[in-house]
Amino acid sequence: MRSPGAHSEAADFTYPGALFQRWRMPVADGAVWLLRGFGRRGTPGRPTVMHRVLRATAEHQLFQVTAAPYVVLDTDLRICGVNPAYLAATGRTLDDLVGTLLFDAFPDNPEDPTASGVRNLAASLERVLRRGTPHEMGVQRYDIPDPDAPTVFHPKVWSPVNSPLADADGRVVGALHHVEDITAVHEVLDPPSTGADAWDPARQPSAMLRRAMLAAARYARAHSAWEAARTAPGGLTSAGLARRDALWHRIVHAARPSPPAGCADAVCAAAVRALPGVDAAAITLHASGTAPHHLAVSSPRARRAEELQWITGQGPSLAAQRSGDPVLVPAMDQDPGRWPAFSDAVLRTGISAIFAYPLRTATTTLGTLTLYRTRPSPRPEGPPADAPTFADLTTVVLLADLDTEIIQQLRATADAGDINTALGVLAAAQRISTHDAAVWLQATAVSKRLPRADLARIVLTRYGV
Repeated sequence: MRSPGAHSEAADFTYPGALFQRWRMPVADGAVWLLRGFGRRGTPGRPTVMHRVLRATAEHQLFQVTAAPYVVLDTDLRICGVNPAYLAATGRTLDDLVGTLLFDAFPDNPEDPTASGVRNLAASLERVLRRGTPHEMGVQRYDIPDPDAPTVFHPKVWSPVNSPLADADGRVVGALHHVEDITAVHEVLDPPSTGADAWDPARQPSAMLRRAMLAAARYARAHSAWEAARTAPGGLTSAGLARRDALWHRIVHAARPSPPAGCADAVCAAAVRALPGVDAAAITLHASGTAPHHLAVSSPRARRAEELQWITGQGPSLAAQRSGDPVLVPAMDQDPGRWPAFSDAVLRTGISAIFAYPLRTATTTLGTLTLYRTRPSPRPEGPPADAPTFADLTTVVLLADLDTEIIQQLRATADAGDINTALGVLAAAQRISTHDAAVWLQATAVSKRLPRADLARIVLTRYGV
């Protein structure tokens, strides 16, 4: 591997809780970085190649805030990023893991002659990297070392899913490793038949039982977060807690039968059923510098209203995302000057009131739950009393159930970020508008038969970005 030299570009890179130094190497697609981490004592670790897609994945806010444990791996199975949920599940720290080979960090239990975790996980990851398709491993016993006593291993049962991370050309540049700790529910739903520690790697529970284990683990995690919130100081009255419990059960009842990709749709439908005066609902994820992603909408009107806010750059959902506070508009026609372009357009769709609530975690605003009213009223009414509570519970459930959605979002992150950066660079360099830059990028990509993201990276390389 080449060492950083005169033709490389050095920069500090702060990953949450750790410090790295990286060098941008002058390669053809401008997509390869050298990454060197500094541990607790400030000593440099071994430099590793970190592809742009892997870096964007590890830095994505969805990756950081989801309650599902994830690891980003390069093609050498070196750990390029871990999220807080994975650190919590394994009891490790960023210093322990980032820059380390996966199986150095998590070897087989040497005291267990039947251990198959390393072999099975390595085979799954190799399959994903070679074929470029996701692989679900089913149920896997994989003991993990105690962080404070590395020779001591804790018995664990997991449900791992590995997915490829690809660049704009479809070349696999790494893998996204997702695990669910199902140890507790596995012991209850599928106990070993020949002793507490027996594990037969050839014996897999039925698909229905695996889904039950995953659902139980996922919603146990969500319920723990909900219990922490409901028992926090300054909480609700007993009547408020009763209403909140009722909403919690309605949301979970709606989401539980749905596959992960349909969870958000089920929550939107539950909002329309459970909240009086709500005719439509939308859940939108927002990421810095990229177009909002409409995770779920309950009607064509709601979808159009969300799209109009992105087109005009204004509106309640965007305002709630930016401020982190609810934005409540009981009568759109009575405040046309607040968002003139958006208000005029959305009124023509038949929407009369909009109530936007940020989906907040402890550290960030992930997106918005926006409630729409289409029925005109001579006396404008405010939002349903339980709407703020519904938004809080929606955040908890979504973060426990974003498995499919997070993979789709993370794959698109690098492309969208590069395209937006290239548009800004083109606009500044050529002294044109970003709209004209977008038109040029699209036309040139079509004429050269290149993906827009590839052309954007060529632009960024040409201008030395």
